[in-house]
Amino acid sequence: MDETKKLQILSDLVSIQSVNGHERPVAEYLKTLFDKAGIKNQILSFPDDPDRANFVAELGSGKPILAISGHMDVVSVSADNWKTDPFKLTKKGDKLYGRGSTDMKSGLAAMVIAMLELKASGKQINGTIRLLATAGEEIGQPGAELLQKQGYIDDIDGLLIGEPSANRAVFANDGELDISILSHGKTAHSSTPAAGNNAVEHLLDVLEQIRHRMTELMENTSNKVLGKTIFNVDVLTGGTQYNAIPAEAVAGINIRTIPELPNQKILDEMQKIIDQYNQQTNGDISLKVDMNIVPILGDENSKLIRLVKQIGTPFVKSGKIPPQASDQHDNPIMPFSLTGIDTLGASGRTDASKFLVNDSLGANFVVFGPGNDNSHQDNEFVSQQMYLSFIDIYEQLLTAYSAS
Repeated sequence: MDETKKLQILSDLVSIQSVNGHERPVAEYLKTLFDKAGIKNQILSFPDDPDRANFVAELGSGKPILAISGHMDVVSVSADNWKTDPFKLTKKGDKLYGRGSTDMKSGLAAMVIAMLELKASGKQINGTIRLLATAGEEIGQPGAELLQKQGYIDDIDGLLIGEPSANRAVFANDGELDISILSHGKTAHSSTPAAGNNAVEHLLDVLEQIRHRMTELMENTSNKVLGKTIFNVDVLTGGTQYNAIPAEAVAGINIRTIPELPNQKILDEMQKIIDQYNQQTNGDISLKVDMNIVPILGDENSKLIRLVKQIGTPFVKSGKIPPQASDQHDNPIMPFSLTGIDTLGASGRTDASKFLVNDSLGANFVVFGPGNDNSHQDNEFVSQQMYLSFIDIYEQLLTAYSAS
């Protein structure tokens, strides 16, 4: 496939306005490519939403089975803040601008093209390459969760996520909990507080107990790759006016989690505090889990990591994976090497958190894809050279994985 066609596929993907919740058109576009190539594929509709779908394609047969994955959705756009049409791939020098160009339609396109080129080459695949294109990674990861429940992960031997990493191979991600603490009381005039039940005061009291317990739990637990648990109260609302006892109050808590202090342990401890508080006071506190993403800690010396380093390092040394930050930052958020592929853990989540929910420790897993540190930003772009290089890297990687 020539360079023009490779750029056209990325351009076509960027032009599809697959803002979270509207992924089916991407799946339908991918199906046309794989049908034409004669590669087995299927669109997997969401049971309750006709505008959403996952896409699965397979090349080869038997073991080993390498799953490669990219998400089809993008975040929303404030078009007035863009210098170009966000849904038209626009080239300026080496930069290809467009929503999703970095996160992560370039990674998805590179994986797709690698499979198409392998098929066209007639090379024998000793095993199976399984593409899992997901819906909804940006909000809640329902696509990955559905594929996991449908068994598409049960028999895999490795997982490659094509999220933007440039020359960094990410093998670990912290987990995340979003928790709402709700306090229910009774309104009354502020001059007669005994006639009511102050929801704000109860919420503040129970938050203090939760914070104290979390500090105890976090004090002596850390992970050498992911660091410590991070606990923040980010939202606090309650009451309507100065002279009325508040009947409702809510706190929003965000926690970045590590394997040493698991998500369920945190939730159990919080629920225990709330139950005791409700029993000992006239408070009415409840807990609601809005997001529950487990931490992933893969094997830094896995087969996939070794192959990524072996194949990717020459591209880094030759400058074909240029170290770039973004138009909004002079320096990358995470360090770039100029001599090889760095392995590291990173904050933030990927679909691996749902795919590997039952195999979160020691998995043969890596996040490795084209892009830079401008995900979700206005004027998002990807390096053209990096995008084209990753097509070659993926093709070599898919071939080497099945052969080794």
